[in-house]
Amino acid sequence: MRKRIRWLLVIVVALLTWGCRTSLVAAPPASPPTGAASEKGTIDWSYDYEAALAQARDEGKPLMVDVFATWCAPCKMLDEDVFSRADVANASRNFIPVKVDGDKKPDLRDKLGVSSYPTVVFLSPDGEDIGRSRGLVPYQIMLDVMSKALEKVAGVQP
Repeated sequence: MRKRIRWLLVIVVALLTWGCRTSLVAAPPASPPTGAASEKGTIDWSYDYEAALAQARDEGKPLMVDVFATWCAPCKMLDEDVFSRADVANASRNFIPVKVDGDKKPDLRDKLGVSSYPTVVFLSPDGEDIGRSRGLVPYQIMLDVMSKALEKVAGVQP
C-alpha cells in the first residue's frame, strides 16, 4: 500500500514539474501594434476645476474630470496605459480635461459623487453629470464613455 502511495506521489510531482516547466517556456515576443492607437498621446490637463468649468461654459465643451489621489496605483496606471494613448488623447480634445486630487479637494470630490479612485466624471458645459467611469478601465471603455458623453451633450441619447 505504501509503495503505491509513493509511486502516485512520484507521478504527481513529475506531472506538476513537467507542467510548470512547460509554462515557463518563453513565448515569442508579440509584435507591437501599429497605427495611431499605439502611438503616445498627451492630454493637456488643467488642475484648476473652477477655471476649467468657466472655460467649458465659454466654449460650450463638456468637462472630463479625472478625480485621483497621489497614492493611488490604479490612477497612475490609468495615466500610463489609457490617457497616454493617442486615440484617447485625440478624443479628449472634445472636452476640457481637468485633474482633481480628491484628497486635497474633498468638498469637490463629494460634490461630484466620487467614492473611489480613479473616477473620471464627464460634465456638460453647465455642470450636469453626463457620464463617468470608475476604476482602471481599458482604453476601449474610456473611449466608449467619452463618446456617450459627447452624444448626450449633442442631444443624442446612445
